[in-house]
Amino acid sequence: MAEPSPDTIRSIAHEIGFDVVRFGPADPGEHAAHFLRWLEQERHGTMRYLADNRERIQDPSRWRAGVRSTIALAVDYGGPAAALPDGGRVARYAVGRDYHRWLRDRVFSLRERLEAAGVAYGSMNGGADAVPVLERALAVRAGIGFLAKSAMVISPTHGPYLQLAELLTGMDLPFDAPAAGSCGTCTACLDACPTGAITAPFQVDARRCLSYTTIELRGFVPTELRQPQGQWLFGCDVCLEVCPFTRKSARLHERDAARPRDLQPHRIVQTWTLVDVLAMDEARYQSEFVGTAMRRATRSGLRRNAAVALGNRGDDAALPPLFIALRDDDPIVRGHAAWAIAAIDPRRPELETALATETEPLVQAELQAALARR
Repeated sequence: MAEPSPDTIRSIAHEIGFDVVRFGPADPGEHAAHFLRWLEQERHGTMRYLADNRERIQDPSRWRAGVRSTIALAVDYGGPAAALPDGGRVARYAVGRDYHRWLRDRVFSLRERLEAAGVAYGSMNGGADAVPVLERALAVRAGIGFLAKSAMVISPTHGPYLQLAELLTGMDLPFDAPAAGSCGTCTACLDACPTGAITAPFQVDARRCLSYTTIELRGFVPTELRQPQGQWLFGCDVCLEVCPFTRKSARLHERDAARPRDLQPHRIVQTWTLVDVLAMDEARYQSEFVGTAMRRATRSGLRRNAAVALGNRGDDAALPPLFIALRDDDPIVRGHAAWAIAAIDPRRPELETALATETEPLVQAELQAALARR
């Protein structure tokens, strides 16, 4: 059986639900050197898996032998700003069903259909996010979009809200031309980044990015990054929200049931508050945070983030649950609760009471710093 034509591949991918389908090289090209410099500067923070997989990331043929082309794929997930009922913010990509699942399912479905259409069985491999490739580099090289100054990928036809995926194949596909357009003189993302994580055009220090500190980082958030976190519970959309190309998203104004099933809001986003997150026990986390990408942050991380967001809100109504959090079994929650209480009212005697019995040095330091704000 002959291999399917490029037009047939695109048609099948669109039928499965991908909005943009392009063909490009199976390696990241010049982006690999940039990635290595980024690792050398330790801008990946605690994401050790990136350094551990550097060889396969530089050369995907080490991951899947014989690959020659990339079928680069993208889904436009744009939509209205997402917030919990009390205003806690969630990055748009995490509002619906866990994209690791539905996007991976679409990639696997594409692979199965291409194999049924004549592509050699076992000659393709791919995924979404959790695979050892530079997804943005492959997407840019295939023409999905151009590299933005925020280091994101912007499609000239669909904008920056893109869920990227890829299928690496041994086929010799005709490579698409690079995407038209560029950021030009615009610096909106650099100017708006709450923490200055975009240190220069195309340069991002993940250690300062809220999408790192609220998701990937385990333990205590650096003090100087807590106030800039604002109301963000999980991730951050600021560099995308200010991008002029956002208006290109076909789904920008779709809400709730009008959105594709996988992008419809998870019940957590629709019904929970920041206080609910702060107070949740392990049983609720395991039973109710099912099918959402927010699990990536862990229960401890989500509760930590909720404490910071409550502190930034500055509402006295948050103090009673924060006082309870001062006695929590998790020292990370206790420490950030102390910071949040001080952000609302550092004169509260509960801080001194907690310090008198606290034995964890890191939490003691948080309580002392909180009292020093009086």
